[in-house]
Amino acid sequence: MKIGLDCPECLVHRGIIEICKATDDDEKRIKTAVIVSKAISDNLNVDAVPGIIGTLREKVIQRETHTSDLYAQEKYVSNKQALNLLPMLTERVQKIEDEIERFRLAARLSAIGNLIEFDILGYNVNLDNLENKVDNVRFGIDDSEKAFRLAKLSKKALLLTDNAGEIVFDMPLVEELKRIGPSVTVAVKSAPIMNDATMQDAIQTGMDKVADRVMTTGQACVGLTLDGVSHDFRQALDQSDLVIAKGMGHYETMTERNWNRPILHVLIAKCRPIASSLGVERGQGAILLREIKL
Repeated sequence: MKIGLDCPECLVHRGIIEICKATDDDEKRIKTAVIVSKAISDNLNVDAVPGIIGTLREKVIQRETHTSDLYAQEKYVSNKQALNLLPMLTERVQKIEDEIERFRLAARLSAIGNLIEFDILGYNVNLDNLENKVDNVRFGIDDSEKAFRLAKLSKKALLLTDNAGEIVFDMPLVEELKRIGPSVTVAVKSAPIMNDATMQDAIQTGMDKVADRVMTTGQACVGLTLDGVSHDFRQALDQSDLVIAKGMGHYETMTERNWNRPILHVLIAKCRPIASSLGVERGQGAILLREIKL
């Protein structure tokens, strides 16, 4: 996905917030803001991908402020609060008898978990009110039935996580995928970047006991590119019959190429450029299956 009109402002907006998280030194803040703003502007053009620019921004902030995990506390709290909801999420899925509808609900809950995000321009999440969102999110795209039928024919599925906290909402979907057929590998980021889930979050939430395998991608970036991924991850990707890609960053980066395997994008359109690209309203959910292009 290419940048939208809102992307430059949003990229800078989050950068300023993160710089203020990273240091209390006003002089360091200003110097870092100048460097970050220049890095963003130097790489902006009509063909730029917001996730790629976002990764560049994060690396510059980490380098200039000598910080690595700016959202450590928010991630920890997100995981704890999401875990409080897990029994309810699991019960809601398990009480459905029709297997297609079970899968649909599990996929929708996974998407609803994508509400857990911080410092997006014009977007705020109240973790204390997350339970009420479960029944209120509308879906502009729902390819869950097609994805269900594809999953039943698959031997291996790969789920690319997005945010901490959100990873808990992925657990019912992982369990449903395993129940209907494929083994499931869950991939997290290899090091902190924004509030994306890492191995620490997978262990804190117990995802390592739900999935058949939890691994890292070998890179810390917004979304996914093939530059710098580990050999093990590339092998897992190549062997997967179905890839579930969580969140806006994966949508931004992964729609830029043909992956030669079906990609199921599961997310909430939290900004106008994503909503416009998907053809849904801002705030709506999307379960979008991108099938193999011949």
